[in-house]
Amino acid sequence: MAEQEQQEKPKELENKVIIMNGFTYEELNKIINAVKKLFDNPKDLIFAKTTETSVEMKLKDLIVDMSEDHEYLKQNPPERRKQQGAGSQQDGGQSEANGGQGAGGGAG
Repeated sequence: MAEQEQQEKPKELENKVIIMNGFTYEELNKIINAVKKLFDNPKDLIFAKTTETSVEMKLKDLIVDMSEDHEYLKQNPPERRKQQGAGSQQDGGQSEANGGQGAGGGAG
């Protein structure tokens, strides 16, 4: 039976996903920037912060959802802001772990 379960495992579960909870946006950006420096290809990493919705989801479903969002954003990158100012999101590949409720899996 374990062999059958492995075959049914979504490919998204092989992604490198970091889910963070309770951090400020400043702290999140510091963590993201520090972790990205440790990897040769940081664009393969998926960073997310929890939301009220995501903390209620099964972890497997959350990872699949974030992975789908991440892949979409890799294929359809948002335009970068020309000005970085207060409130602008640093290109940290950051996502709100929100269970499919908007902008998701960061492609950074």
